[in-house]
Parts: sequence; structure tokens; C-alpha cells
Amino acid sequence: MICCLFFPHSRLVGVEEELKREREEMQAVVGAKQKIIDAQERRIEALDAANARLMNALDNLKERYQMTRRSKSSSDVRAPQKLTPINGNLKSSNC
Repeated sequence: MICCLFFPHSRLVGVEEELKREREEMQAVVGAKQKIIDAQERRIEALDAANARLMNALDNLKERYQMTRRSKSSSDVRAPQKLTPINGNLKSSNC
């Protein structure tokens, strides 16, 4: 009963209630922050997935570009085309 000498019972109950309210407030703040963190993690996962799709699409475009470059360079072995001006515009011809 030493505590009762320093804190009367009603004061002790009041402090306990105040601590309980503060704890509940802190839990609410932590819960709200956890929801934000969870949403950010989901957003990061979605961005990672989108980034992977974009990188895959970029790789596909690079492959297509390289294939068209190779096919152009192999078809360019034939006779070079001449550029002839028609009405001020350059037109290509095989003649």
C-alpha cells in the first residue's frame, strides 16, 4: 500500500485511464500508418509489375528493330537506289 501514500486511489485510476486513452490513440495512429504502408507496398508491387511489362515490351521492340536492320542490310546488297528530283522532291528509283 505504499503507492496509496503517494497517489490517492482516484488519482491512480485517473492516470491509468489517461494512459489507456493515450495507448488507444497511439494504436490508432500506428494502425493508420500501417494502412498507408500497406497501400504503398501494393503500389510498389503494381509499379514493379508495370515496369517488368514495359521492359519486356522494350526488349521486343529492340529485337524487331534489329531484325529489320538485318533484313535491310542484307537487302541493301543489291544495286543501290538512285535519288531523282521530281517537282523539287527527292524520289527513289531503281533505274
